[in-house]
Amino acid sequence: MGVARRVAVVVACVPVLVLAGCGDDEPAEPVELPSLSPSAGSLPGVSASQGAEDLPASEVEPAEFVRAWVDAYNAATLDGDTTRMRAMSAEECMTCDGFATQLEEIYGAGGSVDPVGPAHVIDSVDPESSDSTSARFTLKLTVSSGTTYETADGDPIEFSAEQQEWIVDLYVVGGSWRVAGIGV
Repeated sequence: MGVARRVAVVVACVPVLVLAGCGDDEPAEPVELPSLSPSAGSLPGVSASQGAEDLPASEVEPAEFVRAWVDAYNAATLDGDTTRMRAMSAEECMTCDGFATQLEEIYGAGGSVDPVGPAHVIDSVDPESSDSTSARFTLKLTVSSGTTYETADGDPIEFSAEQQEWIVDLYVVGGSWRVAGIGV
């Protein structure tokens, strides 16, 4: 993938979500931002050493798994460590792999992604379908502005705040939930 295309994808997908409930006529309500920690602290009964990816699917609500995956993506955006994000993704999730690879390439070249706030703030997680082995959600996200440096000495590439909508598919793989696809 060429540098210009990678930059375009980073600008579209990696920016941080910090605004929620923005309407033309109504004031925005305060939003609690998700943790940027790669731990699973947001899931009840899950210790910092045990994440949603380690639990049987029967012990994690699919919507909570989606939220935990976004938390893992946020953490990877800040330091380039995609280990947890990849562990939560099925092998066939090409979008997951694309997000992770972009971050690995940027941080591997000494660059960084410097969003204003957390990488992605989930405004809503709306179920489309769900059963014991698969689930589909529509995520509405707010992405904030920030700066990407593709290399240690690279020029800053600014990205703007925006609203995004993702369709996220989950499947049970090896007894645990995994993100199997993201339509951006």
